[in-house]
Amino acid sequence: MATTRLWRYTDLPKFIDLLTSGKLWLSNAEILARDDPYDGLPGAVQFPHRIWQSINDVPEKLRVQILKMRSRGTDGTPEAAFKGWFMGEEQRCIMTQSGRRDYYVNCWHQAEHESVAMWKVYGSPGAGVAVVSNGARLETALAANEEECYLGAVKYRDPSFVEIGMPNAFDSMMIKRLSFEYEREVRLVHWRTGELHDALANFSWNEEKMRFDDLIEDSRPIPPGMALMCDVDAMIECVIVSPFAPPWYAAMIERMRDRFGYGFPVGHSRLLAAPPVIP
Repeated sequence: MATTRLWRYTDLPKFIDLLTSGKLWLSNAEILARDDPYDGLPGAVQFPHRIWQSINDVPEKLRVQILKMRSRGTDGTPEAAFKGWFMGEEQRCIMTQSGRRDYYVNCWHQAEHESVAMWKVYGSPGAGVAVVSNGARLETALAANEEECYLGAVKYRDPSFVEIGMPNAFDSMMIKRLSFEYEREVRLVHWRTGELHDALANFSWNEEKMRFDDLIEDSRPIPPGMALMCDVDAMIECVIVSPFAPPWYAAMIERMRDRFGYGFPVGHSRLLAAPPVIP
């Protein structure tokens, strides 16, 4: 990821904000979920463990794992192991749902060349630019921040895909449906852990219903995002002006760059240029 070419297609106001503030904006994951309700949730199917009511309903491979993991601390019966595992899965799904707002994301497109689709979707036709960077540049540009960030490529899966358990806290933020595969997204993610909401603070497990009672809703307003200090010149390899922009646009971006004292090169997309002619 250190040398992989990354593109951030954006409109002019967001680009100006980067130049004038010297900060990189990370959107709250709840805000991103307005465009994709599945984003950041436990899986394509929420609470997939609920399809099973007994250890006998569970596929054999998973059943063996459950008995191996959960037999200790119970009365030793397979059903007790299942109930312990079920409660753990219920707890995990609830905490993932309520904790989505604690993630902040900055999105990039991974490719060696420009993407017409990305220009049209994110580049604000006629007024957009693409910031070109890579993982090493991002690491250097954000080094002054105390907040830790994770950079990784998004995995795309079929909507019917069901997954039980998540190996680490970032996994739910790094999986999207195949419908978004064209984005070839690489995400810069910060997990803010300082003020985590505990939806299960009451920990009222209803053995009969196999559900938690008295869940605590998070009534706090959702922050739109957060800004990290950014060494703009260290981050930007170059800026490419939209192929839909007028001819004078690149010169305007260069004047703005010079006005704020940056040194990155500016170029104009050649996607719509006529093919060369051999005389």
